[in-house]
Amino acid sequence: MKALVPFSLPISGLRDGMHTFRFEVDEEFFQCFEGSVIHESNLVVVLTLDKRPSLMVLQFEFEGTVRVECDRCLEPFDLPIKAAQDLLVKYDEEPREEAEVIYIEKGTPSLSVAKYVYEFIHLAVPLHKTHDEAGAECDPEMMQFISKQEDFPEEPDAENPADSIWSDLKKKWSDN
Repeated sequence: MKALVPFSLPISGLRDGMHTFRFEVDEEFFQCFEGSVIHESNLVVVLTLDKRPSLMVLQFEFEGTVRVECDRCLEPFDLPIKAAQDLLVKYDEEPREEAEVIYIEKGTPSLSVAKYVYEFIHLAVPLHKTHDEAGAECDPEMMQFISKQEDFPEEPDAENPADSIWSDLKKKWSDN
């Protein structure tokens, strides 16, 4: 949990205006979150905080790489990501969260942004992760294996006993 300490912003001591924070996100950060899909990274997060009397506007900018597995060849590679996210923090009598707005009590001494950095990084990772996005090529052995598997016909074999089960069921239902 020591890795999350730098992500706690001392908001009660900040004057109104613009403030910039810089964080480095690596393996230690992701080890603090159970079940994280990402385990290794080399990211820099720049947080620009605009503090106003009634709210704060947080702008996160991420740049670097995360270690992921290629969805095509299953080989690990460093995927470059670059993203930006905004978050509003408003003051209210009870702390709560909504879509892109966090409500905190007036006079809250600090605000931990670790959870939001974690979520925003995961949102920046594309759904389909392949070497193409990193400008590299997939594992040649695996690609050769995949191409051999694609040569097999998808049509069921007439001599396959599993097909006789289906034909018997079809026959039974057609008789009714």
